[in-house]
Amino acid sequence: MHHSAGTGPWLVALATLGGCAPTVNVAGVYFPAWLVSAIVGLVVAYVAVGWLGRRPGARALAQSGLLFCSLTVMVGLMVWWIFFSSS
Repeated sequence: MHHSAGTGPWLVALATLGGCAPTVNVAGVYFPAWLVSAIVGLVVAYVAVGWLGRRPGARALAQSGLLFCSLTVMVGLMVWWIFFSSS
């Protein structure tokens, strides 16, 4: 992969923008809030799909990868919006 000489400063500038995101202290370690939101979205989607998988009429829906991805994104964005959008 070949990068031109002008991409270096842009990459450095983009890397420093990561410090602007709010952080969450979890057991003494600071995590970016977007990562916490994504993990919550994954856990909730996993539980919801598992719950749907035990329902006879919803097994086909629960086996859909699109449902899992959609739930993950939706819940992650809702967590971000509710808890971290004001910071």
